[in-house]
Amino acid sequence: MIRLGSRYPEKLMRGPRRVHAVLRGSRPVYVSPPHQSAIVRQWLADECQTTIAVNEDANGRWMDLTLTLPAGWSGSAASGYTGPLQPGGTSITLGLQYSTDLTAWTSAGWIDTPGTSAATLGDGRRQFFARYSTPQLWKSVMIDLTATTDRYGKSITGISVLGVPVTSGMSYPYAMPAAAATLQTHLRAAGYTGAVVSTSSAAMSVGIINHTVDGRRRLTATLSGQNVTGVSFFGSAITAGMSYPYAMPAARATLQTHLRAAGYDGAVVMLHDDPWTILLPDRAAGFIRPFYLTIDPGDPYPTWDFFENYTGIAQANGISGSSGNVRTPGGAPLIEHATAFARLAYRPA
Repeated sequence: MIRLGSRYPEKLMRGPRRVHAVLRGSRPVYVSPPHQSAIVRQWLADECQTTIAVNEDANGRWMDLTLTLPAGWSGSAASGYTGPLQPGGTSITLGLQYSTDLTAWTSAGWIDTPGTSAATLGDGRRQFFARYSTPQLWKSVMIDLTATTDRYGKSITGISVLGVPVTSGMSYPYAMPAAAATLQTHLRAAGYTGAVVSTSSAAMSVGIINHTVDGRRRLTATLSGQNVTGVSFFGSAITAGMSYPYAMPAARATLQTHLRAAGYDGAVVMLHDDPWTILLPDRAAGFIRPFYLTIDPGDPYPTWDFFENYTGIAQANGISGSSGNVRTPGGAPLIEHATAFARLAYRPA
């Protein structure tokens, strides 16, 4: 006896050697779990076709799968699909799995795509349609919008909410964070009831990035108080043509100029200080949910395309907000998954 009821051993040994398969004639009576997995993986690559699409309907934006399996297979997205690896062979069950991060996987949540049913193709193969029950986005929701930054010395010169510029009653520019209270008052008067513009305190810091045709390279600034007393790249001090210390924020532009003259042609020095946040709660939205701030001055930097062709200067004068606290228009919480992955896996008996 190799099995006990419906259970097979995880490992079968013959002396010091592990046995991966036992045959009775040409019929396998035992196949080790690792060997089963290897066989199924190869069979999936050869015999199973899976296509994925993102589809929208009146309710949301969904991840839909179409699975094409050999003749003789049956099942559903929830329970899995059962059939033989070869005609007349022993049936196995394959099940869909879902992940948002390629690390944690779950078999729960799959349904047959509404309005579809399994079909038989002209060559006898079976086609199934599956959908994950949590969408990428719900179509009609209530959300909170948030934009935050700690970039020093910036003024807001424009705000766009869900693609619509906010202009009525506004008095751009707003020097941040000093004008936080004024901005909050104006946003509420413009119809954004409940708008909150908040600030907090933080020590000034300096971030330096050298933009090159090969990518972005971070330079490390050493500070004493608000004075930059040194800059290094991968541990090597940058000294040629430099005039340390550089008192921040007044000497930001001078430090950037000296770094570029020292060979770091795309160096951009950015200062960070007291962070500030704009919260716009209870906004009705659909699939499109942009929240965007235009600021001045920007922190312009050079850019290149994939083929290393210079494409000009990016102004870096915008702050993109985010949406959260997704719920129905009536206030009930909703779950969305911005990223989604699917796979078909063997389900042991």
